[in-house]
Amino acid sequence: MRALFLTLLLGLLAPATPVRSAPVSELKEAPGIKRIQLVTDVDMITPGEAFTVALVIEPLPGYHTYWKGPGIVGVATSFEWTLPEGFTAGEVIWPAPGKVDMAGITAYGYKSPVMLLTEIQPPGTIDETTATLRLKSAWMACATSCNPGVADFSLSLPVNPAKIAPPKDPRVSADFESIRNKVPAPAPDTWTVTASLPGKGLIHLDLTIPGLQSGSIEGIYFFCHDMQVDSDAAQQVLVTDPAAGRLRLTLVRPEFAPASPDAISGVIYCPGGWPGTNSPYVEISTLWPRGTFKHEQP
Repeated sequence: MRALFLTLLLGLLAPATPVRSAPVSELKEAPGIKRIQLVTDVDMITPGEAFTVALVIEPLPGYHTYWKGPGIVGVATSFEWTLPEGFTAGEVIWPAPGKVDMAGITAYGYKSPVMLLTEIQPPGTIDETTATLRLKSAWMACATSCNPGVADFSLSLPVNPAKIAPPKDPRVSADFESIRNKVPAPAPDTWTVTASLPGKGLIHLDLTIPGLQSGSIEGIYFFCHDMQVDSDAAQQVLVTDPAAGRLRLTLVRPEFAPASPDAISGVIYCPGGWPGTNSPYVEISTLWPRGTFKHEQP
């Protein structure tokens, strides 16, 4: 993974000798950030044909940026698109996170270069000959201290008059596909997930995972999408029914967690990979039982 990103960043994005045909935005630097830039694998926009744009972020050594659910510290990278009329931007595609350390506090993010993908859908008819995509992005680059950053990016692409999609940049397309293949998929339908509050400041996540082996639970970890779980607290994992593949995660709920969330969701990690999947990362989500948070209402 790191080699892939370094190839892209240090090769394809080298400002002195660019070697790719698809446009890139102006390359920027910031405190804690070596390079941040928009990249696409198309050299023109075909009306009605969706295409992908990536915000590529390379932190300086010792620094990290944050996942969409950063934990109890940090700020997720934000996206505010300004697009030509009729264009729409999809949800940001976030690669699986890892643990990062902010002055001794565990959070969730990326120590290495990361590509955050967005699919752009153009309209079926574009009157202009050139379309400019504009993005205002804010981020946080942290080590022992944090450096907030914000910048405006723009990417101008000619409109394809033939309306037949031309070939894409093969190397950048391969990088995009590699990222998509590593994005956590939803849990298989055979899994079950339930959540409960066994006591003040605690969460139980109970999972049934067919084919789970008791010896493979070491290192299992839950990355919560929001601040319902204290990212700096230890997580306990216990197999409650080995034959059925049932396990329980005991998590710490911080005092500043959302007051009455509808659901709890995130990415669950198993170093040896999850049975029935090709990945160590799986997306899980479950509704809180009705009335769970009534006792917390003022």
